[in-house]
Amino acid sequence: MDETNFTGKQNSNAHKPIGIDALPENIRNSNILSAINLAQLANIREYPVIDPSFDDDHLKQIIQYYSLSPDEMEKELQLYAKRLLEKDEVYKAWQVLLAAY
Repeated sequence: MDETNFTGKQNSNAHKPIGIDALPENIRNSNILSAINLAQLANIREYPVIDPSFDDDHLKQIIQYYSLSPDEMEKELQLYAKRLLEKDEVYKAWQVLLAAY
């Protein structure tokens, strides 16, 4: 899967999205991510996987700073993903959220 699968735009007939029900429970029930954010995350062709080549300094800082507090780390990851989604950076947001696993 590459970044081209993450448009964050309105679904076309070219693909069937995974849908909100397929999102992990902690994302689907997030108090941070809005319904619009969830729709952006759900509007992809297939469930994403961690991209080992993804490199993000802010993500590294979150992981390093919150490594001993998983709940706080998840919150910070969702806040960062929300900021990325607000810029239509769906691929990056998914990579940030997948870092919690």
